[in-house]
Amino acid sequence: MPDVSSATDPVRTASADVADPISAMTPRFNFLFRWFAKRWFRHFDLDDATVARLRELEETGSVVYVMRYASRLDYFLLNTLLAREGLRLSGFANGIRFFYYRPFLAAARAWLAGRRQAAETHSDPDRERARLLMEAGESMFLFLRTARLRNWLRGRRAAVEQGRQELDLLAETVRGVWNGGRPVHLVPIALFWSKGPRTSRRFLNLTYGTPTRPSDIAKVSSFLIAYRDLAIHVGEPIDLAQFVAERRHEGQRALVRKVRRAILLFLYREERAVEGPILRPRHKVQELVLGQPEVVRAVEERARERKVSIEAARVQAEKMFREIAANMNSTFFAIVNVVLTFVFRRMFQSIDAMGIDKVAECAKRHPVVLVPSHRSYFDFLIISWLFYHSYLVPPHIAARENMGFGPFGFVFRRVGAFFLRRSFDDPLYKEIFRHYLSYLVKEGFTQEFFIEGGRSRTGKTLAPRLGMVAWNLEAFARSGRSDVFFVPIALTYERLVEEGAMVDELEGGQKQSESTLGLLRARKFLRRRFGSVHVNFGEPLALSDELTDRRELFLAEGGGDEEQEERRRIVETLGNRIVERINWAMVANATSVAACALLGEPHRGMFRADLTRRMREVMDLLRLQDVRMTPALVADEGEFTDSIASLLRDQILSTTPDPRGEILYFEESRRRALDVYRNVLLHFLFAPSLMARRLLRGTSVAELREEVGFWLDFFYSEFFAPKGLVLAAHFDAFLDYFERIGVLERPGDDRLEVTEKGRSYFAFLGEQTRSMLESYYVTFSAVLAAEDGVTSKQLEQAAKEHFERTRLLGEVQRREAWNPVTYRNAVDLLVRRGVLALDGAGEARRERVVRRGPAEAELPALHERLAATLRGG
Repeated sequence: MPDVSSATDPVRTASADVADPISAMTPRFNFLFRWFAKRWFRHFDLDDATVARLRELEETGSVVYVMRYASRLDYFLLNTLLAREGLRLSGFANGIRFFYYRPFLAAARAWLAGRRQAAETHSDPDRERARLLMEAGESMFLFLRTARLRNWLRGRRAAVEQGRQELDLLAETVRGVWNGGRPVHLVPIALFWSKGPRTSRRFLNLTYGTPTRPSDIAKVSSFLIAYRDLAIHVGEPIDLAQFVAERRHEGQRALVRKVRRAILLFLYREERAVEGPILRPRHKVQELVLGQPEVVRAVEERARERKVSIEAARVQAEKMFREIAANMNSTFFAIVNVVLTFVFRRMFQSIDAMGIDKVAECAKRHPVVLVPSHRSYFDFLIISWLFYHSYLVPPHIAARENMGFGPFGFVFRRVGAFFLRRSFDDPLYKEIFRHYLSYLVKEGFTQEFFIEGGRSRTGKTLAPRLGMVAWNLEAFARSGRSDVFFVPIALTYERLVEEGAMVDELEGGQKQSESTLGLLRARKFLRRRFGSVHVNFGEPLALSDELTDRRELFLAEGGGDEEQEERRRIVETLGNRIVERINWAMVANATSVAACALLGEPHRGMFRADLTRRMREVMDLLRLQDVRMTPALVADEGEFTDSIASLLRDQILSTTPDPRGEILYFEESRRRALDVYRNVLLHFLFAPSLMARRLLRGTSVAELREEVGFWLDFFYSEFFAPKGLVLAAHFDAFLDYFERIGVLERPGDDRLEVTEKGRSYFAFLGEQTRSMLESYYVTFSAVLAAEDGVTSKQLEQAAKEHFERTRLLGEVQRREAWNPVTYRNAVDLLVRRGVLALDGAGEARRERVVRRGPAEAELPALHERLAATLRGG
């Protein structure tokens, strides 16, 4: 994309009668600037929607582009882009001398014309020029701040006078419409020449210039260093005629200030999203956090408890703060971005983000807390990288202290990580951490934490850890902000980098501790490809809606039992809603759909035609629930040629010929890995699978609805599928679909009958939940057989041994049914229902004593109902 002269559309300039020869844009540059535009501006363009919108505005009236600062480089770039798109060029810009960008003879003529006009003009020339251009329906630029270094050094009076002149130009645009002139459209523009957060500026330096206007040195130097990072944000136009008509009763002066405020609000919000709040030096943040009254009291309490001086306790507090706090740095972001871009290009076919525009809109107005699913160590790196590339300030990330290992902890801290201990038993540490979090919320920093705590090894979303949710609610209540948005995020991988380690842990292996050596060894993964990553940003949750008029509950700790219970209920409800939205934002890809198809059969192999049919059936059920699917999967639907080829290439599938057709199969050693990928979608198939199991046993609509509702409630903490939504929105849709494809009939009297064709179909659907149901069945059996007072460790071992025996007898069939995560979920469910009770609070979980609870009599009936459901499949 070359210079102005090679624009595909005719270049449209302002009429010479009204254009300012000194500041008007030029249809052609001189040799030097033409070369600069060819070399440096060819990467930039305006998107089609923006161009179409601007062209439409030009047809109806005058277009006034408004920017915060006068800058020749910005003006030069926009001259190039407007001319390239065939849009009307600006006939005037305040605070800009642009004539010498023209070819040399044209520049000389423009200079002479400018001198003549200056000699002839006795009134305010800028206001007169603006008036003429608007009357002629031309375009122009209006900069809200034009003060140069020499003006600023002249003192406050000169700065005030300069500001008055800038406001007078805006007043002139309002006056032209007020008096019934041509329509005028104000179009705010924000340009960002670099990414990442802002640090505090010095009082005066060559890089940033004065407080009112960045210097040209800053613009050109930052542009040449990182010109590919430029972002152009064009705001929604303000129809000045409509604006005036709605507010004419307020008077011209008030209207001018309101227009200016609306433009500045747009610019502020754009800057907030791209740059975020200004980063204070860490020692300043430390002073703010440790100076909070609650922290001061905690320091004094520490001094009394440890019998040390206040100074010694303060030193401990400062050490804790440094252990926690991030030390974000734009330079490190730029360096890490280069490294991650290289790594991601080597490892992943693509990283696709969906819904990030919603996050950008939220971030312009309120602080945002990102809550992603957690399947891989790459999760937080991918999100920060996406934010950086999308011109959004990357988040401060809550990370476990185990991630602060070696030199990488130093790097992670400088790209936004702040660290928390596994235990918050130390009151001083807890108080410092909570107030650091309050500082982030109050200042408006984007934040990120993993609500599951650690990575999910099973592929399913884990039950929420509610500490960070509660502390963010407290921080929001204290901050005085009108809102904070929680944004659920689902990350879906076609292949998990840590797949082997996850399967090993599910088989009983020990988790490997993070270390520098381990990370260096991981470079072998750079020689492999792991498919695509899909990042889907779910619907944000506004804390103002969640708390409504109950903010005071979180303003102070303590309170009566009722207040504490109400706080706990609000936190738990919010945590569950976040996890629900993470689940519903999961994206279906070829690996997960194929895993559902393969594990839905009792054997390891299938003919290719059977596999593709099952994959289509899974996709149909997902579509009924409006599940997002990868474009590659949708494009490949039918024979799934590319998808199956990819699975064969990754050795997830193998193939063997047969006279009846090609057989596709998986090795038994791949079963657990397939189960992990299937679990990504299992919450979408949970209700259809339960329906299939009951339909195979014979039922009515009422009985089926009761059965599905019971298990949705019972297994809520396993799948976070809300009973009300599933029964109201999906239950009837599933039944209608089953009838439509001929697997179910309604002979009358509310009865439902499975057709001959439907037996294999419902058996396939029922198999989707077999491993999970078998895991709960074995756990309940072990609890029934265990003695009262065993430790959690002993009960887990007994359950594992019972699983091996029942598998030998064929009572359970799926090897993947046993895993520590699902076993603990089953035990936790029994504890919540009062069937079991855990003694020894504060001890390690595996050492706590398991006793019969007040509702122990409920267990045999639950066990039998579970067994009946298993038999139904």
